[in-house]
Amino acid sequence: MSDRCRIKIYLQNQNVFVWSAKDSVTLREEWRIVGSLVGCLPRLPRQNNQLGLPLQLLPEETTMLLEKGVCLLVKPKENLLEPTPEQVKEHEQLRLDLYKEQIELFKDERRKEMMHNLHQIKEGKRKKLKEEMERKKEAGETVHETDLDVEIDIDSIQIPPVALKNSLVQLYTESPYNEALDECRSEWSYPSNDKEATRYKVFTDLWKKGHYLTSGSKFGGDFLVYPGDPARFHSFYIAVCRPYKQQISMSDFISLARMGSNVRKTVILCSVDDNDQVVYTSIQWTGIA
Repeated sequence: MSDRCRIKIYLQNQNVFVWSAKDSVTLREEWRIVGSLVGCLPRLPRQNNQLGLPLQLLPEETTMLLEKGVCLLVKPKENLLEPTPEQVKEHEQLRLDLYKEQIELFKDERRKEMMHNLHQIKEGKRKKLKEEMERKKEAGETVHETDLDVEIDIDSIQIPPVALKNSLVQLYTESPYNEALDECRSEWSYPSNDKEATRYKVFTDLWKKGHYLTSGSKFGGDFLVYPGDPARFHSFYIAVCRPYKQQISMSDFISLARMGSNVRKTVILCSVDDNDQVVYTSIQWTGIA
């Protein structure tokens, strides 16, 4: 896959982000990569119940995508150059095109608003006609009650375009200029120790089995394992990664079992054996009859 076709993922302080909404959807639908949204929504900035771009990837997700050649790891250049005249012209043309699109959208929204408030608009015009008729009566002029009939054709009303100074300005979340980016694959070294290697092997093994995985830190594990897209399914398992021959105390063992029981999930202990194979041990709390 050429660099032009690969999805750009951005390295920032050893965290990796996806800034393109289209790329986020592609990773989720075609590669079962979920990540986690960490950005605030432009229209709802003062809350954290619903988040937006960028999409932050797990280290395991990043390494797997790089090994499969799906993504290109990049970072902004430290010394950005001044935009060329061609880039300035391109930006201004894009700004003008967006403004023209907003004119039609504004008119459509304005027509819908007028249609929704049509009854109030008619009542307002009828009130003005009554006041005009009263003035005519006082002046001795002849008036007709049929003059109070008000018909409004929304489509025939001339709606002025939104002023350029009041139009929305699109802010880039992803750099549109490739020359402003540097490839930095060599700066990514995950996994770099035995613990990280175990996590990565477990992640890739479960992913190859067709599961979706997200961070399991909220449930005391390494990963949450889903049978399908997390938007449609609850997780079935809490994956806890441990060294193969490391002993586990009874209190920790019982804690894991009770935790899984409380959240109605199965805890699986995941390790890599001496043959470099991932092995699993499931824990379920059954209680005492």
